[in-house]
Amino acid sequence: MDTRMYSEMHTGKWWWKLQGELEKNFPGATIIPILISSDKTRVVAFGTKSAYPVYMTIGNIPKELRRKPSQRTHILLGYLPTTPLHHVQNKASRRRMVANLFHYCVSRMTEPLKPAGETGIPMTSGDGITRHTFPIFACFVGDYPEQVLVSGCKSGDCPKCPAKRGELEQLEDRYEFRDLTKVLDALSTFENDPGGYASKCAEAGIKPIVHPFWESLPYSDVYLAITPDVLHQLYQGVMKHLISWVTAAFGQKEIDARTKCLPPNHNIRAFSKGLSSFSRLTGKEHADMCRILLGLIIDLKLPDGRSPLPLIKCVRSLLDFLYLAQYPLHTSKTLRLLKQSLEQFHKNKHIFVDLGIRENFNLPKLHSLAHYVESIQLFGTTDNYNTEYTERLHINLAKDAYRATNHRDEYSQITLWLERKEKILRHQSYLDWQSGKSTSALRPTSMEFNGTPTITKWPSVRAVDLADLVKNYGAKFFREALLRHLVISRHTGTRLTKNQVENKIVFMDLPFTSVPVYHRLKFTVATDLGQSKFTTLDAIHARPEHRSRRRALIGARFDTALLSVEPNGESENGLRGHQVGQVRVIFALPGAEDEHLAYVEWFTKFTAPDPNHRMLKVNHAFDGQERITSVVPLSSIRRSIHLIPKFGPNVPEHWTSVNVLEECSTFYLNQFSDRHMYYIA
Repeated sequence: MDTRMYSEMHTGKWWWKLQGELEKNFPGATIIPILISSDKTRVVAFGTKSAYPVYMTIGNIPKELRRKPSQRTHILLGYLPTTPLHHVQNKASRRRMVANLFHYCVSRMTEPLKPAGETGIPMTSGDGITRHTFPIFACFVGDYPEQVLVSGCKSGDCPKCPAKRGELEQLEDRYEFRDLTKVLDALSTFENDPGGYASKCAEAGIKPIVHPFWESLPYSDVYLAITPDVLHQLYQGVMKHLISWVTAAFGQKEIDARTKCLPPNHNIRAFSKGLSSFSRLTGKEHADMCRILLGLIIDLKLPDGRSPLPLIKCVRSLLDFLYLAQYPLHTSKTLRLLKQSLEQFHKNKHIFVDLGIRENFNLPKLHSLAHYVESIQLFGTTDNYNTEYTERLHINLAKDAYRATNHRDEYSQITLWLERKEKILRHQSYLDWQSGKSTSALRPTSMEFNGTPTITKWPSVRAVDLADLVKNYGAKFFREALLRHLVISRHTGTRLTKNQVENKIVFMDLPFTSVPVYHRLKFTVATDLGQSKFTTLDAIHARPEHRSRRRALIGARFDTALLSVEPNGESENGLRGHQVGQVRVIFALPGAEDEHLAYVEWFTKFTAPDPNHRMLKVNHAFDGQERITSVVPLSSIRRSIHLIPKFGPNVPEHWTSVNVLEECSTFYLNQFSDRHMYYIA
């Protein structure tokens, strides 16, 4: 069976189908998919002053460039009026006028697309070749209110398919898109039959809007063009609901108590006051909560003694959908997993009705998940059309521009300011090219972890006594573990037995009494071709209790990491050949500061995943009554790893985020800590 891959827009079926149609009349035609997005935003921190920008980009640009505002791959088409039309007293008339005003303005902006899309226009690309191009409106990127406004459907209905407000909770095997021909026929009656126009539009399932901007755009179907919106549909939609449902089912107090006890990790936000301390949540905070949600509820019991398994399966399936939906590369297999995860949620969602938390699931954002697979097959993965990118554009093209004005008759000033800024940026690009300055590297999006282990040039503490390592760092068997490492490293050609190693270290002693210690290991990746700018992907901390510059006491932190246990140091990208260890000391040998080592306390190998929540379990690894420890090369540490304690029915009162890795003996591997961890686990 052939496996199809979906990534960039040109891997989707929409582009290939349209290419076949154009080739019949225009051999050698080049398609330019037009992506339009709109979103109203406030331009002041306090007050109601807002801007309504419309942006455009093209699908020919690689998505790795389109996702970076610094690459300036989006252009500003214009600003829409933000007037609420309060002088119109009738609310229904006011809503119709606002919708008609929107479509009229966008029609003026997109007017050049009609002749260009019908017959094509010659364009010269960066490689100097002139092509016969056809700019076609392909995708609209926006949140649900914008989708309703663009599609012309009623609020509460699905903007892509004919499903009505009260018909959204059932999951069908396949949804047909709205009939564009029927809609266009209804719209065409406006001039000839204005009296029956409203009824014709109602029969077609839309509101009586006058000449929507997409009405005359060639080869365009607005109901296909409505794309998934991970930010608003998933993070600020479905996951926001899920978190509130879970909290209502188990109680806020116990959820908060568990949240406060989670061990720290570079990828995990520290909710020191629990999840209930926020009065307003953004998409970023919902994403942070999703990383820990499943681990918080595994051992919790429902108040009425009902089995929590359906609820756990609901949480697991929606988290799977969330992470799978953001894959930068999909195959037929991963799309099948995406569909199955949504089916799993719908099979178990009755638990929320049984608990009295929900009466129904007629939620447009939940229903929209049913269209993700088909949209990915049409237009490529969801990172081609993410509203997070346009949210970021507001800073450069709306908010900063507004702040540069005197706040009176601002749009003429904003336009002038943006024109001048664009000229400055173009000239800067020319100067960079003339001076031979390297440009940003185009790195295709990957699920691989490409971080390079990086440590500071100078140690955090120049010399720590071996006795202090035992007392302050908890490195109880540091001397013995280091001697074993030295023996094994000196006999790399032979495989010594455990007894042989132990016999050799009896007569050995260390020729030093202190070692230089480092408190953090970073994993960085270069962000430019010149390898001069780096970003931190991950980090591992190993630092004892200390006081800050303001003398505040900061608890000890010894992070857990994923280490390769293969003899040659090479292992697969997944979990096979790896084991979890808690890093106690990162150090170097005196006189050999270029060779960095780590003292770790081991956990057991991963067990088989639980059949319900499918998380892997590990325990502290013991040899008799003592923890199993080793000194390993720093190169064997692959990345940090987050463990969630097995809390039991209630959290022990003495557990804290500082001591939980010592007090608890059983943990679950948190595969939702970041996207790479989900991919390999």
